[in-house]
Amino acid sequence: MGDRKCIITKYKFALPMIIFSGILFVLLALKMDTEAGPDENMRMLVVNWIVEHNALPTGFEQELINPLWGYSYAFTPYLPSIIAALFVKIFSLFTSDPQTLLFAGRLVSVFSGMGTVYVALRTGDKLFENKGSVYFFAGVAAYLPQFTFLSSYLNNDIVSVLSAFMILDAVLEGRDRGWNIRTMLYLSFGIGICALTYYFGYAWILFAIVGFFVTSRRQETDRKQVYRKAGIVVLMVFAIAGWYFIRNGIIYHGDFLGYRAQSDCVELFKQRELIWPVNNPGMQTMHLRDMLTYGRWIETTEESFIGMFGGMTICLDGKFYDLYKLAFLLLVMLFVLYRYKTKEKIRTSLLLMLLFTMAFPVVFSIYSSYTRDFQPQGRYIMSMLPAICVFTSVGLDEFSKAVNKKFVPALSVICLLILVAVLYYTVMLPTLTFTYLPGAGSVQFYYIR
Repeated sequence: MGDRKCIITKYKFALPMIIFSGILFVLLALKMDTEAGPDENMRMLVVNWIVEHNALPTGFEQELINPLWGYSYAFTPYLPSIIAALFVKIFSLFTSDPQTLLFAGRLVSVFSGMGTVYVALRTGDKLFENKGSVYFFAGVAAYLPQFTFLSSYLNNDIVSVLSAFMILDAVLEGRDRGWNIRTMLYLSFGIGICALTYYFGYAWILFAIVGFFVTSRRQETDRKQVYRKAGIVVLMVFAIAGWYFIRNGIIYHGDFLGYRAQSDCVELFKQRELIWPVNNPGMQTMHLRDMLTYGRWIETTEESFIGMFGGMTICLDGKFYDLYKLAFLLLVMLFVLYRYKTKEKIRTSLLLMLLFTMAFPVVFSIYSSYTRDFQPQGRYIMSMLPAICVFTSVGLDEFSKAVNKKFVPALSVICLLILVAVLYYTVMLPTLTFTYLPGAGSVQFYYIR
């Protein structure tokens, strides 16, 4: 498996793959309308406020509060917005054009998407001996329509996916090569970015903790050494992300996560504006079972995980959803079928942790929709993507080796070409053909709900 050789030099198609993905992301970021990305306007309000005031907001600022919801996006972690503000600040030295500055803010997602493809290649290199399987592993993420969409406008989801791949890659590197300072720092950055980005991705923090202790205890006979290294990781994570939660605890009177402060903001907004913001928790209107089925929560979440654009109104044709779901199902079945061959590569402890990173965002999203705000969106569970890449790619890799080792590259290339073709027709063609995304109703691959 992987050695110390750089991924870019070891895999001749790695750089073209990253650059190609980046071109797709940049084209979309340049072309997409300002209303194309869900919640992007609310996040850009935070970005522009930081640029104007050279400080971080508390969340209670009147100009940041969306009157429809009664709160702002400055209460919960917003590292992508902070980085976006830096890009906007730099671009604003040369131009005041709103569309150009919006593109500057979107660069955070563009670079995060490209970074995810790079880290996915690194991760695949640690899992597979065959280069074709490594490309396929990265391609499952890179050419998922929703991934491309998320990599093209300002959001927290794509940065959360990047941090998840970083954590998985770091744990595999620690397992294979030992936990040196470089690997511990890499893991700490992954955890820190995850902590400052999205609560839906927090399962990967637990994955990092369990993964570190499981792998380091197998390598170290001295338990004190294990805990010493764990302490170093904790200190590095605290240095990266601790400031944010300390700040929250101070300004929100002990509310480190910001959820209670966000709810307080809604109440204050209702009293001040005499407006009842949108608040539709399912528990007040329907049973949980009805929300999942009759409320189309499961179906909408599945479809928007694969690809749903604009304000959750522009969808793929049903056959594309069926194609992706069938492909995922078949590949996972191959993984189950060849599980006996993968136990050394993916031990039971790693398998259970990967399953947990898939279950947590789904359960958390269901809980959030049922108790806080009904939002069945696939982007909320996008942090499960690394685990999906593992299960689908390992299954295909084992199947192709069982048929013919020379079949691996050909099968991987064919699958990647299919993914690129679907991506082009479902995302790029409609977006680049029209001046704004919600014109895609004219393309047969789309329909408007």
